[in-house]
Amino acid sequence: MQKQMPKQKQTFLVALAIAATTLLTACGGGGGGDGGDGGTAATSINPADLKGRWATPKEATTAMTAIIIPDAGTANVWLLANDSSRLVKLMVRGDSSSNGKSYALSADGRAAGDGQPVVGKATLTATPKSVSFTGVNATVLALNQSDALAGPAVQADVAGSWDVSMSGGSRKVQWSLDAAGAIASTDSSSTTGCTYTGTLTAMTDAGAYKAQFSEACPDTGGTKTVNFSGIATINPEKSRLTVIATSADDARGAALLFKKK
Repeated sequence: MQKQMPKQKQTFLVALAIAATTLLTACGGGGGGDGGDGGTAATSINPADLKGRWATPKEATTAMTAIIIPDAGTANVWLLANDSSRLVKLMVRGDSSSNGKSYALSADGRAAGDGQPVVGKATLTATPKSVSFTGVNATVLALNQSDALAGPAVQADVAGSWDVSMSGGSRKVQWSLDAAGAIASTDSSSTTGCTYTGTLTAMTDAGAYKAQFSEACPDTGGTKTVNFSGIATINPEKSRLTVIATSADDARGAALLFKKK
């Protein structure tokens, strides 16, 4: 367990004890290794070719899964450790350079500190299709594509009630999403819990959702509100919803892994 920050600096995140092999509530996997690219790798990248869900192989020492969404000549990479202990957000450019931040997520659902800078390089290999990153770990992190995330996402799929237990089961947060993706939330703890407002909006060009939400948590003398933006996906069974995001100043990361009620 990592040492908790003082309460006035805490931002409530979620690290759930659910299936450790899922990121963004979908299955992944494939061949390859944790420390090499394999095949023929290009020195430049078309960010559009990175779109999809990518996962490290089962035997990898560092088990992570990535959601990658192209955006105006770059690609946004969201990497989550399969044990929900770490979130990495990167931007990849056409020259293959990448930079972003790494966030430690503590087991009790509280922020474990501000994001730490990450600088490196991305390499895309065509056969077999894989992507690798330097700078994320001490060794090269290699992942294989498990899903192309072909769009569009369906807005109706996220409508309904979703909940998550945290702090060893002592708290339960529930999100209720309406037909337009608007979020209303409740928290079983009236004194220490956070509330959330915002929207999840279906993407027309990818099987994912844009997440925009505010997190309001009790703080010394009042309430501290942090605005987040990120990405969300739902599993094929429509029973699990995962939202990962970073704060507007990129200081904080959040991972919320919900089950449908």
